[in-house]
Amino acid sequence: MPVLGSIKRRLIALHLVAVLVVAIVLPLALYWRVDTTATDLHQRALRDQAAQIAPYLRSAADGRMTLDLPTGLRELYSVSYGRYGYAVLARDGQVLLGSRPNGETLFPEDPRRGSPSFFQRPLGQSRMFGASVPYRFGNDTVWLQVWEDQEHRDVLIDDIVAEFLPHVAWVILPVLAVLLGIDLAIVGRTLRPLDEASRRAEQIGPTQTDIRLPETRMPRDVLPLVRAINEALERLERGFIMQRDFVADAAHELRTPLAILRAQVEAIADQDPRHALLADIGGMTRIVNQLIEVAESDALTIRPGEVADLRAVATEVVAFMAPVAITAGKDIAISEETEAVWVEGNGAALFQAIRNLVENAIIHTPPGTAVEVTVTPEGGVTVRDAGTGIPREQRDLIFQRFWRGDRSRAGGTGLGLAIVARVVRAHGGHIAVADAHPRGAAFTIRLRSAVPAPVA
Repeated sequence: MPVLGSIKRRLIALHLVAVLVVAIVLPLALYWRVDTTATDLHQRALRDQAAQIAPYLRSAADGRMTLDLPTGLRELYSVSYGRYGYAVLARDGQVLLGSRPNGETLFPEDPRRGSPSFFQRPLGQSRMFGASVPYRFGNDTVWLQVWEDQEHRDVLIDDIVAEFLPHVAWVILPVLAVLLGIDLAIVGRTLRPLDEASRRAEQIGPTQTDIRLPETRMPRDVLPLVRAINEALERLERGFIMQRDFVADAAHELRTPLAILRAQVEAIADQDPRHALLADIGGMTRIVNQLIEVAESDALTIRPGEVADLRAVATEVVAFMAPVAITAGKDIAISEETEAVWVEGNGAALFQAIRNLVENAIIHTPPGTAVEVTVTPEGGVTVRDAGTGIPREQRDLIFQRFWRGDRSRAGGTGLGLAIVARVVRAHGGHIAVADAHPRGAAFTIRLRSAVPAPVA
């Protein structure tokens, strides 16, 4: 059987096949049953006709057989009526009596068995249906044949075959259609807990490791699988928390030795090794700080109703990073609009994300150029530089942790943009990178707009 996408589709397909099979088989079975019943009734009627004639068989004084029917039966089997007939056969097949004028039987092939036999034979435009019933006549056995024209069978039998079956066939189709609809509703209701579990499973990720699949109203056959998955999610969450705590604890523990090491290096009198060592310590300190930010971004959750002024956050970032840009011989600027832009989110986390974008732009823009920060009223912030830009084939990779396009460049960790992407996802936002004009890269964060925070 071809693979169908889901259990629901498989069940629906199987039910549809079953309904089609029933729609074909049931009318055929009904037709067979009705035809069999009609034939049984007809055979019984023929035996009853033979039983009506048999009592009027007599033996004449000369030993010949006679049949003295009452007026009603005589008219029924008359030649002028032509719908019914009879014949009496001896053991050797000789016709002793008969209703036909030539004294012949309609069914000479009578095997003359010890039980009733039934025959069919075309006669002109009609089809004759007959029976041969054995009877004891004196010391011998005779076979009484009776027949009738099937074109003039009993009205009830005609109605059964001609009227009942077509009407039943038309009733069967709507009933099967209703049955299919009920089956679909039952399948949908039965699999509804699985659909809810699927939707819940789609929400599970690094940012939402506490989500579990629902066990209430789950089918008994599927419940062990759901419990096993929830237990596996518990183990994964514990491992994820342990890894995050380890990174954060290790980074915090490294801060103090680095501060002590910086103080000792600053006491060195020789300028050249001191500057080189301080640069290395600065790079190590930056890595430690970013590891702490990674751990914080992994644990970041946005509380309902939490809002932040995106323009104020961006302005604070520019003021914070301005000394770094000036020291590197570069400029930094922000759009002049002063109106607040409220978005859903945590101000400290957004500061961290925008600061990483600005810091990354300062690193990649050449000396004498500027880093531009623009905030839009729709809840977006764009950071542009004048560097070499980001190749299109790398734009989906730069947000991965520890990924660096140019590994020959010293000081990079590949964590800054990963932190930005993580913070933006936690806010339900979107980040994109494009080419800046006339050169460079433009990183844009788009967040959900929010109602301004009430004034305290």
